[in-house]
Amino acid sequence: MRLREAKRDLYRRLSKEEGYRSRAYYKLSQINSKYSFMRRGQAIIDFGAAPGGWLEASSKLVGGRGMVIGVDIDPISPVGENVRTLVGNVRDPDLGKRIITILGRSADIVLSDISQKITGIWEIDHSVQIDMTLLVIGMLPEILKTGGVLLAKAFDGPRINELRGTLRERFRMVRIIKPPASRQASSEVYFLNIGYQI
Repeated sequence: MRLREAKRDLYRRLSKEEGYRSRAYYKLSQINSKYSFMRRGQAIIDFGAAPGGWLEASSKLVGGRGMVIGVDIDPISPVGENVRTLVGNVRDPDLGKRIITILGRSADIVLSDISQKITGIWEIDHSVQIDMTLLVIGMLPEILKTGGVLLAKAFDGPRINELRGTLRERFRMVRIIKPPASRQASSEVYFLNIGYQI
């Protein structure tokens, strides 16, 4: 078995053994362990939240005084007392208002692990995923506080510089990350963006 396949199987196996919904739990936990941007009491919005791996990690990190809103086009089964879920599409122009109605204030952090169902045609998958991430960024004035943080997945490819440029216009610091729990063969990377400037 090749090393990358063994690694992929490790986190898949761990998620089952430790009772988490997906390997995504480890991705977010590893990123936060290194950069410490999530704290107790924070308000977090998670786009592309199903099946709930990031919600599980966020719920633990913000604790009982924090709140997490998970948004996905598919329903998400309950996660914890400090987690609310919402069925919604990032293409819906009223989605930001719906989220803030539930949250009651602007978020400290927006997470986006969003992607469409993969077609296998790389050019299409890459471009559509970038478009979805840009839709999340377009919602930030409604949902993210000044100085806040965005952690967003992106598929690497020709439009990655377009996305990076858009993020640099809006955040004080933009960094690209690939956590150990991500498969090395995967094109996914994560942009950690700190210091939102409206």
